[in-house]
Amino acid sequence: MPHADDDVTSSIPAASVARLAAYLHVLRSFSEHGVMVASSGQLATAAGVNPAILRKDLSHVGANGVRGVGYDVGRLTARIALALRTSDTHNVALAGAGHLGRALLAHTGLGRGFRVVAMFDTDPTLVGTTFGTGGVEMIVAPMTELSAECAAKDVDIAVVATSDAIAQQTCDTFVLAGVRQILNFTTVALHTPPSVHVRPVDLALELQVLAFNASRRDSTSAATQKAVSV
Repeated sequence: MPHADDDVTSSIPAASVARLAAYLHVLRSFSEHGVMVASSGQLATAAGVNPAILRKDLSHVGANGVRGVGYDVGRLTARIALALRTSDTHNVALAGAGHLGRALLAHTGLGRGFRVVAMFDTDPTLVGTTFGTGGVEMIVAPMTELSAECAAKDVDIAVVATSDAIAQQTCDTFVLAGVRQILNFTTVALHTPPSVHVRPVDLALELQVLAFNASRRDSTSAATQKAVSV
């Protein structure tokens, strides 16, 4: 059944959706530490964005803070959670039970709009092993059962955290099983039909960007100090 807020949700830009998810994480952290009201500046700093961008993002979900006071943390959390549909639960299958896959499993939890329902690997020493924390535990199944398990457990989202050598093959199996949303943690550019959305997450690339920014900052700082000394 369509959601009453389908039109609102579909109008939110993809970049804003990603940042709203980050704000939701920050707001929940604030709540855990007893923070009841937060300014746009506090939220923006914690989320690592410009306050103007934060306010524009929040306008997409109809959230307006009180001038001179800020945002009610509880109400803003509820509003963003509603927009991101975290009350809906989407089933996730995780391919790759190595260190990365287990780290991803350990950071899943309730109230975030998804749950891991299956985990696969090709390593016979990992198949049959149970991993997980915080009430989320998975028995690693062999990769040969991926298609059947995805169909049986109605998987909506797939995570590819395998070796690069089998990334495309794993992706193809997910697609044939009917999965249309894939999170790719490998360095391989996965090829899929237009109906399948792939979101790549290259950790090495992100670190390289940060290293470049750090080097540029150091160079700027050195140049400034030289100019001052002259």
